[in-house]
Amino acid sequence: MLYLVIAFSDEEGVRFQSTFIGSAAIAGILPVSGLQITDKSGVTIQDAPKKNSIEVTEEHLQQLRYDPKSVWGYVEIHIEQGPVLEWVGFPLEVVKGIAGQTRLKVTMRGSQGHAGSVPMSMRHDRMAAAAEAIVLLESLCKHPQYFLSFDGRCKSYLLESLSTYSFVPLVRYRLGQVQVTFTVDLRAIDDMGREAVVCELSNRLYQICDRRSVSCTIDRKHDANAVICDSELTSKLKLADYLGLKRMTGSVQDEVPVLMSGAGHDAMALSHLTKVGMLFVRCRGGISHFPEEHVLEDDVWASGLAILAFIETQL
Repeated sequence: MLYLVIAFSDEEGVRFQSTFIGSAAIAGILPVSGLQITDKSGVTIQDAPKKNSIEVTEEHLQQLRYDPKSVWGYVEIHIEQGPVLEWVGFPLEVVKGIAGQTRLKVTMRGSQGHAGSVPMSMRHDRMAAAAEAIVLLESLCKHPQYFLSFDGRCKSYLLESLSTYSFVPLVRYRLGQVQVTFTVDLRAIDDMGREAVVCELSNRLYQICDRRSVSCTIDRKHDANAVICDSELTSKLKLADYLGLKRMTGSVQDEVPVLMSGAGHDAMALSHLTKVGMLFVRCRGGISHFPEEHVLEDDVWASGLAILAFIETQL
């Protein structure tokens, strides 16, 4: 068996606002039309490599795709981007799945009125509507059982996965305009539950705006289904973590954590190609994408020993 180490390009989609460009190309899910996506300067994905004398054509894109029959599996190592490992005092954890994601763009439009002469009952305050909506969103994500009903398809056991929702409301208010725009980022390991929250949230936002005589538009900007890591890979990685840490420290007293990832990773794209597994490494304060991002050298060493142990179990 041949083991390859790959560093993918543009997982975050910072420049082109299109995530997993490198891994999607290898998995064969990057469409040809994706080559024409532009950055803020109008440079396309296809044109960007030309400054390094790299030509990217539709034929080249097809050649990048791996044959699924040639790939046994994919294991990704990544910093946790969260505080759990630091809190439990453990350097590594195994990822059981990656949360699905929905991004919404909500625009509320009202009208301006004199602060002293327009009665409160006749105002069309989009800022107040947005504030009420954001508080609702927080309550819905923290306590979904108070908002959602469950039928034969959507069982009550989904509440456990819904409690892991995270949301990111970003509010922007422009003076001189009569609108408020904010985005909502909803994530959960269960796709049906995430869809239920999106539906309930949308209905309630429309109700808030209707009651306040404010117009509301909701644009669905992005959807990604959750990915469940392969159970066999997960079990082997958990054992490898234990063996690697034991080799490093001489003894391991605690159980290796197995948690869900709320952040997206290249493994989501590679899951279209092969079975995937993930290993998280502890990071200080759970901080990522900032200069303060920090990982202990010993923790990186521990992850390396874990992967070595994983490879040894396959021989």
